[in-house]
Amino acid sequence: MARAASGAFGKGRFHVSHERTAYWDPGLRSYFEYRDLGMVALTGGRLRAHVIRPSQPCDKPGDLHYHNLEFQMVYVLKGWARVNFEGLGEIRFEAGSCMYQEPGIHHRVVEYSDDYTVIEITVPADFETVSVAP
Repeated sequence: MARAASGAFGKGRFHVSHERTAYWDPGLRSYFEYRDLGMVALTGGRLRAHVIRPSQPCDKPGDLHYHNLEFQMVYVLKGWARVNFEGLGEIRFEAGSCMYQEPGIHHRVVEYSDDYTVIEITVPADFETVSVAP
């Protein structure tokens, strides 16, 4: 097995995050809650990995916005969501769906199931989100 390069994220460290001892915090979207998986601290802020789930039922679409970042990937663990992307239209994500989102693309969450749960990975860990319209 090949060894990681010397500049690898979290080189020489080991970390486990268990759901039974996890904390869920408010975050970027008021209708979601976030479980940090520990990657921000391990990578010095180079990468964020977290689990996201609804903190309340979906009662209206979210705001139109975009993110200034280098990389964003979302993998759906359970449930479903409908998201509208500028130039692409509405896409339904469901358990097993994996999405790479181009930086800067305008999008809005239209609707999601009560059990919608995803893993999101972003580079860098902290980035700017710009709201374009309510």
